[in-house]
Amino acid sequence: MANNSPHKASFSPARKWAIALNVLASCAALLALVVMVNYLASRHFKRYQWMADERYRLSPMTLKMLESLTNQVKVIVFFDPGNELFGSVKGLIKEYRLACPKLDVEFVDYVHAPGRAELIKTQYRIVSATDENFVIFECSGKPPRIVYERELFDYDLSGVFSGREAKRTGFKGEQFFTSAIVGVTDPKPIKSYYLQGHGEHKYFQGHDEYKPDSEDDTTGYFKFARVLQDKNILIEPLSLLTNDMPADCQMLIIAGPRQTLSAQELEKIDDYLNHGGRAFILLMNPFVTRVRSGLERILANWGVEVGDRLVSDETQAKAGHTEVLYVSNFGQHPIVRPLVGSRLGMVLPHAVRQSAAASRTADAAKVMELAFSSEHGKEAGGTNGVIPLIVAVEKGAIPGVAADRGSTRMVVVGDSFCLANAPIELDANRDFANLAVNWLLDRSQLLAIGPRPVREYKISLTQSQMTAVRWILLAGLPGGVLLPGLLVWARRRR
Repeated sequence: MANNSPHKASFSPARKWAIALNVLASCAALLALVVMVNYLASRHFKRYQWMADERYRLSPMTLKMLESLTNQVKVIVFFDPGNELFGSVKGLIKEYRLACPKLDVEFVDYVHAPGRAELIKTQYRIVSATDENFVIFECSGKPPRIVYERELFDYDLSGVFSGREAKRTGFKGEQFFTSAIVGVTDPKPIKSYYLQGHGEHKYFQGHDEYKPDSEDDTTGYFKFARVLQDKNILIEPLSLLTNDMPADCQMLIIAGPRQTLSAQELEKIDDYLNHGGRAFILLMNPFVTRVRSGLERILANWGVEVGDRLVSDETQAKAGHTEVLYVSNFGQHPIVRPLVGSRLGMVLPHAVRQSAAASRTADAAKVMELAFSSEHGKEAGGTNGVIPLIVAVEKGAIPGVAADRGSTRMVVVGDSFCLANAPIELDANRDFANLAVNWLLDRSQLLAIGPRPVREYKISLTQSQMTAVRWILLAGLPGGVLLPGLLVWARRRR
């Protein structure tokens, strides 16, 4: 039957082909435009930071360092994803990776991938049982740098003694991550010297004659030497009887001398400190050695008083071992702030405190007491009460001294056994060693990178407000979507 409909076709075949070709040309043009935009974007990549959280914002110094990076750096984020700090670490590491293609990043979940985790611990000789979360940086077979979880935050401890929790106030991830990358790519490692010749604790650094004593659980310092190696710090033996203080000494370690140092040696150490030296001094209790090292006179000039009696504390003593104290009372200092809630295991400690006769002038050395016994502390034949056991000393930059040395810094500990091979595994001892070394070397300050503020937001609701919020979330929001749908359905049914 013929089509007698008065309506004519809307489009002729020619019109249809023209529309089809126009659509194809438009799609081809759009595709070409997308390809060109992506090509230009790949050659001129630029990211903008819109988020208010500054924890992930890289400083100009870090960006400049990443731009100049020529070596491939391997980064292993060894973290439990369930850890509350993992988000901050992951977010910052991603910013590093986006800013620099030279970073090869691997995230290792040691909870769900125990095989890979064990392989990494074996490869990097990580023996600590307390440090479960850390970030490893490695480059070209050089000694790796390891940044531990406890190092990454500043804490406000003002409310701890009134029963409130310690608050995280600053995220120091960029300080330590940038420092670690510089450490593994810088051809100049940090040089430390270990004083010997007075019965000090032995470490092993490639000399067979040191090895048996260095691996002894109670006196050896092999594991402490590993802590330094993890930070890309070379450690060399030093005898001041026959040598002068090396010009490249960036940190002097004096660990438990059992004999008195000669006047000549003391003079060299004093001169080193007076010219911006850095020293980690761990003194053995005179109760054990029956002699004094002679360092007490030098430290007195810096406002530090060293006791000669055994400190005990029944409330902090290890069960069955009264000579071991678990110290959990800390001061306000960058070295010990991250240790809140932890304990230091100290063996046969003696008092190290700020001298009552210390100078209070503006240019005098600043002495800060770091760790204390409880109020039940007892100094044999002396003071009872809170007794300081560790101090940090700092004095501003010395005029005329090279800028790479800067201010004098010391950490003085009234116990040298605390960093021996077995005690260093007690609670936070290894953390203390890491934090003390970082502060002495002041790497973060040299990089001019400050901690990023951590902002916490809390909402306090009454019971009635909480009920109202619950109804809004459970009924109001779903109902707000369902009601317009019902109205539309009802209207279309008519």
